[in-house]
Amino acid sequence: MYQYIFPQLADFDPVTLKLIPVLIKAIPEEIKITEGPNSGSIKFTIEYLPEAKWDDDKDVTAQDYIFSVKTVKNLKVKAGGYRSHLQFISDIVIDPNNPKKFDVIFSKDYLLAKETALTIETYPAHIYDPKGLTTSLSLSDAGDENKLNKIIAKDSTLMQWADDMNGIKYGREVVNSCGPYQLSEWVTDEYIILDRKENYWAKGSKNPFLIAGPKRIIFDILPDETTAITQLSEGNIDLVPEVSGAVFSNLQKEENSYQFLKPQLTKYYLIAMNNDSPELSDKTVRKALGHLLDVDNVMKSIDFGNGTRTIGPIHPGKNYYNSKLSPITYDVNKAKSMLNEAGWKDSNSDGTIDKMIGGNQTELELDMYVSEGKLGQQIALLMKEATASAGIKMNIIQKPFKQIESEHLKKKDFDMAPMMIRQDLVLDDPYTRWHSDHTKLGGRNIYGFENDEIDKITKEIQISEDPVTRNKLYTRVQEILYEEQPVIFLYAPSERMVGSDKWNMTSTVRRPGYMANTFTLK
Repeated sequence: MYQYIFPQLADFDPVTLKLIPVLIKAIPEEIKITEGPNSGSIKFTIEYLPEAKWDDDKDVTAQDYIFSVKTVKNLKVKAGGYRSHLQFISDIVIDPNNPKKFDVIFSKDYLLAKETALTIETYPAHIYDPKGLTTSLSLSDAGDENKLNKIIAKDSTLMQWADDMNGIKYGREVVNSCGPYQLSEWVTDEYIILDRKENYWAKGSKNPFLIAGPKRIIFDILPDETTAITQLSEGNIDLVPEVSGAVFSNLQKEENSYQFLKPQLTKYYLIAMNNDSPELSDKTVRKALGHLLDVDNVMKSIDFGNGTRTIGPIHPGKNYYNSKLSPITYDVNKAKSMLNEAGWKDSNSDGTIDKMIGGNQTELELDMYVSEGKLGQQIALLMKEATASAGIKMNIIQKPFKQIESEHLKKKDFDMAPMMIRQDLVLDDPYTRWHSDHTKLGGRNIYGFENDEIDKITKEIQISEDPVTRNKLYTRVQEILYEEQPVIFLYAPSERMVGSDKWNMTSTVRRPGYMANTFTLK
């Protein structure tokens, strides 16, 4: 949904998967800076399209880009998931003769520097900061907690602005950008409506990210797959993504007016584990739990076997995936043996294994949070049975995933939780999810995993220019995660979508697998 409102400067073509201009004239080349105060850095010279405008007919300019980058870098704004990608942007210099042209300077030759500079959503500074509260705030000060706190202490209005950015005001009430659609209505947990802009600056554009096809796009938020398919059959909705293998197969056998799409998206499933939990801080316990889930059975049940087992966070389809490592096997006896070696035994004969931790006798009792989806339900069913046979008490707690994420994962108040990780089409940057910098509350390393070698290697990957060297580092990252087993890596599924036959719709490897703005009626 976001892409239809907030287009990026450049994006990956849905067919060729090459980075193409969207709001800018051309894809810039990397330029190494060899002299002056930024010597040793790199830069990209970018220029917005002369016709690119906001809804109030004001030009999209470099000042808007600076505001957008500064906002993400601002430690008071809840943008932690994106902030780490922008850490190497050290300066942005506007062309004195052209307000739409500017240089983005990176302090280091970051492996995703070009993608980082170009895949930022631009926000209109005059709308999101009408009083110019952030104008005097430098990029470096925005990312320096001590300096930022001192600035806010002198001017509390800057904190109020950050609160507005984090809250309803700029999250739902004021949603404005230069994309082909505008937010018209949003009813929590029910639906979101986007309407086509009629006086759009890029009206008639052939660029896939600026096309304004359907007059209205409605995103219905439905409780489960059965409801979604029923709504599709009754003609109330036109597309259902992430359809389970069984339902997809059954629908293909029936006589209906559907079209079936199978884009090869880059995503994978895992079971998150809280490494800060006393019971799960021992990697032997985590590895034992990995042997207690029949992943092949899960894949067969959910995806009819259409998936690829994975040993780590690198998608199996990438050329630096470590294929020398074998997926963890389902082996209850091995799990029991490992738990016994780790000191977990049923000393009080109550049916649950226990161990002295910090002077207290601790039962191996774990809480697994699952959503209503079939993946979580199937994992819960198999895991509860297998763990019971190994003397582990597994409590299955069902909640909507959004609630699990906000109340438990982000606060590290959980033991285990099945998750789906979506990936981009660019090179992997393991730093953002596996470095200890991101273990604090709100960070993407929700697992609490810390490893000195991982910290070192992930930073080396970010600035590695040689593909051979970088691939060796990727291999080592996978080896460490395989050995430490901070989570249970499951498999990379095949995507399946079912759509109404009344539309011309094509799928794409680019997530989420479709571009609703390009759909046309037959």
